[in-house]
Amino acid sequence: MRLWHLTLAIVLIALVLTVAQDAVGMVAIVVFITGLGEAVVGTTAIIALFQTLGSLGEAKGLSAHAEAVVATTVVLAVSTAIMTGWLFIGAWIVQAVVA
Repeated sequence: MRLWHLTLAIVLIALVLTVAQDAVGMVAIVVFITGLGEAVVGTTAIIALFQTLGSLGEAKGLSAHAEAVVATTVVLAVSTAIMTGWLFIGAWIVQAVVA
């Protein structure tokens, strides 16, 4: 870690803590972090979905097809659960900040 990384981290932390002093700023920070998390998990889920669909196209036998379909189903179910949970946690934090 270079000195400018440390300086940038300190400046960003100071900026976040300054904005977080007001309720509107706290809501903005929570919404930003929630949206960033949704984007990261959504991108990761799409990449994993493309991999499972690719394995479905490369499958040779019936068991390989079944494995690819199960993997696709698991990717869709897990990513949906994680994204929904992340969204509800963000909304819960926003409600706690506003109340």
